[in-house]
Amino acid sequence: MLFDRSGPGWNYEELVVLNDRELGLHAIIAIDSTRRGPAFGGVRRLAYASESLALADALALASAMTFKTALAGLEAGGAKTVIVHRDGLDLPEIYGRLGAAIERLGGRYVCGPDLGTGERELDWLRGATGHVNPPGNDAGRSTARGVMAGLRAVWGFLDIEARGSTVALQGCGSVGLSLIRTLRALRVRVVAADTSAAAVRAAKDAGAQIVAPSRLLETPCDVLIPCAVGGIISAAVVPRLRCRAICGSANNQLRTPEVGLALQAAGIAHAPDVVVSAGAVIEGVLTVCGAPEPDRDAVAAAIDRIETTTVEVLEASVRLGQPPGVVAVARAQDVLSGAR
Repeated sequence: MLFDRSGPGWNYEELVVLNDRELGLHAIIAIDSTRRGPAFGGVRRLAYASESLALADALALASAMTFKTALAGLEAGGAKTVIVHRDGLDLPEIYGRLGAAIERLGGRYVCGPDLGTGERELDWLRGATGHVNPPGNDAGRSTARGVMAGLRAVWGFLDIEARGSTVALQGCGSVGLSLIRTLRALRVRVVAADTSAAAVRAAKDAGAQIVAPSRLLETPCDVLIPCAVGGIISAAVVPRLRCRAICGSANNQLRTPEVGLALQAAGIAHAPDVVVSAGAVIEGVLTVCGAPEPDRDAVAAAIDRIETTTVEVLEASVRLGQPPGVVAVARAQDVLSGAR
């Protein structure tokens, strides 16, 4: 399949498109950059409304992964795979075909979990390729640890006492549920929402107060924590927000870059997701590219350094008068150009 690469956002390194009409397979592997090392990125399986939307998501997510690895100081690049989900797919066969395609890339791309892809699906991939997040890793737990590091930075930046504060958490999957448990142990009040009844039950059992998903963004809180799909913060949403800051694991939380300016004007601090949601890729890179027996303490310490990076980005945002997302991307581009 050929693509018009003349528009903005098409500065990718390689695309692999898998199509099999009989099987119902349509998947895109987008490698954004291998300049600093092999590209890392998860496999997202969603019911995209069109192939063009799937492609746009793959490219945006792959670019974000490149920024994440650069900001975390990793010798790696960014990529992403999307699978267009339809009811009735033969998922073991779909993931097997995808694994074979990843294997043909010869290690240039290492895949991992994402929305729609958990340990079951990763095992199917491992049947066809070794370039997969290792079974001993826990992406949800590591991502949550990174978000907590970002939250500590936000609390300090805004002089918020964690104990007795309130967060509004969107998405109670593996990351969100881990965060709820950690936050409740710190005596943080958690208001949460999810579209899954099972996830809601787990969040309630963990001590969260449940609200309807349609009400979450307007919930009065200190910090909004998006842990579901991206693009939830639009210019129209900003006036409805009742938070002092946003800090979560969802990728590409801002609908457009201009939303960062709207948040800045509203006095809402935004800890960029390219910084705070890097826990899983930090774990992935250090365990895949490091020593045969990974040093788990070193992995945890690397994830915890997200706190320092978040503080630096938030402080530079104030100093430069630019949205934190702009500051973070500029820092990442400096790393990629060799300036840092």
